[in-house]
Amino acid sequence: MSKRPVRVLHIVLSLGEGGGAEKLVHDIVKGCSDEGIESLVCCLDMLGPLGEQLKEQGHKVYFVKRDRGTDIRLIKKLRRILVDENITVIHAHQYTPFFYGVLASILLRDIRVIMTEHGRLYPELHNWKRRLINPVLASMAYCFVAVSESTRKSMITYDNFPAHKIKVIFNGVMLKHNVMRIDAQAKRESLHLDYSSKIVGTAARLNDVKNIPMMLRSFKLVLKSVPDTYLLIAGRGEKEAELKVLPVGLGISDRVKFLGLRNDLPEIYQLYDVFVLSSFTEGISVTLLETMNTGIPSVATAVGGNCEVVENNVTGHLVPLDDDKMMAEKIVGLLQDPHKRSMMGKNGTDRVRQLFSFEGMLKKYIQLYSSSYEKA
Repeated sequence: MSKRPVRVLHIVLSLGEGGGAEKLVHDIVKGCSDEGIESLVCCLDMLGPLGEQLKEQGHKVYFVKRDRGTDIRLIKKLRRILVDENITVIHAHQYTPFFYGVLASILLRDIRVIMTEHGRLYPELHNWKRRLINPVLASMAYCFVAVSESTRKSMITYDNFPAHKIKVIFNGVMLKHNVMRIDAQAKRESLHLDYSSKIVGTAARLNDVKNIPMMLRSFKLVLKSVPDTYLLIAGRGEKEAELKVLPVGLGISDRVKFLGLRNDLPEIYQLYDVFVLSSFTEGISVTLLETMNTGIPSVATAVGGNCEVVENNVTGHLVPLDDDKMMAEKIVGLLQDPHKRSMMGKNGTDRVRQLFSFEGMLKKYIQLYSSSYEKA
């Protein structure tokens, strides 16, 4: 690599709110700035609120609108940014940004191309076109990053990326060693909750992958044992309207609250007795890490990176996919046992601080940007 100053261009689809990957990119850009590495961002589909925030904070953010199909003009636009900004590293987040980023870098000297796979689609499908072209694209990339070992295996099996080029860097969250305690009663009142009810909660993009119907079906069973309980669902997404109808059909609409996008999630997490994640697949869920760091035990489906984050029966419970009854039983067990909730919550906080810190994650990315990768 050249000894030019390290200048990183993050290529993303968007920096909209509501997704863990978008928030991570936002935080990486800010964290690199604190470490003296200049980072720029290029959004292909939409700028989004987090992109606007970065611009307000003085970071350079491009929006290069992508056309449908294979957009040849986009390659030329990206190439112009690479040259004009003297970029040394392309960090592409997900496959489409990688595809365009690596093609834009052809014949440009001393540009290191890195791609992070933040999550997988469900169900996983083989794509013969990608299986043919990906080894060629991979030959022009420095390395690939999977956010979990499960994601790494999928990239090898389904994407045909070379195993020796894929490294695992767990997602990380900023540690809060002294969490600012909130006025719980006032917070409950702001959400129209009484002070004594138990609270089960989640925060997720409202799409098919998050499998919210399973959560709602399980919660109906929870109410049979612990009727004085609320389910809080924070987030927005393309399935929001459909999902809001389901509690009515299940007869639990008075106990389910859809909160939309929130900028006070760290405060809301402190109200949760149990965090629930019912996804069909996960990379490494940032909201799962955030609630564990807050001291909240979790009940999650035993899929993808969830199995690498949750230590079963120690920091929370893992349950089979679409096993509504078992999910409900584990939630009820935690709601009815304050000592177990406290013990698992503390164990979860310890696990996040040992394995999933933002500082540790950022250090590994900076090593990729500036020198050789060294596994911690």
